[in-house]
Amino acid sequence: MDHKGIKSKGFKFFVIIFIGIILLFSKRENQEKFINFIKDSKIGVKELELKNSIPIDINIDQAATYGDSIILWGENRLKKLKLDGKVEWEKEFNTDEPLAYFGKEEIFVYERPTGQVYILNPQGETIDNLKLNMEIYNIAENSGVILAHIKEEDNEKINILDKKGNLIEERSTENKNILTYCIDKNNKSYGLATLNLKGENLKTEIQIHGIEGEFLWTAYLDNEIAMYLNFDDKNNLIVLSDKGIYQINDGSILWKKQFQLIKDIYMDDENIHILYGNTLETISFDGRTLEKDSFTEEYRKILYFDRYIVLYGNNHIIGLKEGREVFKYKSEDPIIKVMKGVQKLIVVYEDKIDIIPL
Repeated sequence: MDHKGIKSKGFKFFVIIFIGIILLFSKRENQEKFINFIKDSKIGVKELELKNSIPIDINIDQAATYGDSIILWGENRLKKLKLDGKVEWEKEFNTDEPLAYFGKEEIFVYERPTGQVYILNPQGETIDNLKLNMEIYNIAENSGVILAHIKEEDNEKINILDKKGNLIEERSTENKNILTYCIDKNNKSYGLATLNLKGENLKTEIQIHGIEGEFLWTAYLDNEIAMYLNFDDKNNLIVLSDKGIYQINDGSILWKKQFQLIKDIYMDDENIHILYGNTLETISFDGRTLEKDSFTEEYRKILYFDRYIVLYGNNHIIGLKEGREVFKYKSEDPIIKVMKGVQKLIVVYEDKIDIIPL
């Protein structure tokens, strides 16, 4: 067969395919399917761009945002920066082993050996000073209640206090190691997970108590280590271990799912989001998988931001909305942390902070 015959057959094949495409998209339902496909593809993914970069002159241990301001903790100092890099205020704490905890509305700086706690507002004003006279290993805060993780020789305990330092509840763990803890949104009950290393196998014990100390229920996980506790909207307890996730109430497991290579978890008011391996899975509070997305890049943390689920790893950031990728950003430098500002992402590195508008 000559070249003209081959070209003629090729042209006829192209015409047939072209006519088929026209006929296919002449139907409205097929048009809508194609439009949805385009929407769900990465054609519309926005590449975020750097607005400005702020150099950092201290070694950062922690960072947080309050509105459009950035507060850094490092080298025993708190420093508040504007987005243009100007310093609003700076405070140094010349105490023994000072540590910081960033709450939703306030900042807690505490001296670990003595339990001296300074409570500051984002304007840098000290609004209270608590003298707990005990060694504090860690603290957390929820709606006016402080949970202090205390270590005394071989004993660990949780003290629950109001913001005036008054003791509400004290719970000793009887020589067990405290893994994690939480308190419900209404400050009516709290959960405590401890690790028992006695015997042949390790065991996580989870106890739920009323805020004034009454015992409610307990549950056990054999050969698993609890990493996260939180109460859902029906006051069931969500437990994330090194092997999977559980919903537990009154000592009974309502449902469970197992995962490998768990990296992070985030709970919003409606769903649970778990990052494991290179997969993000969204689960309803009744245990159903709603979304499941896998990625080529490696991500390690979840950030919930203005209806977006933001994932970030060492060099990549992506934003998802309703399971669809809508924006992304690639960094040349290793990312330490990503925080949310007002309509922008604030990316923390070892020696700088980048401001990236959405």
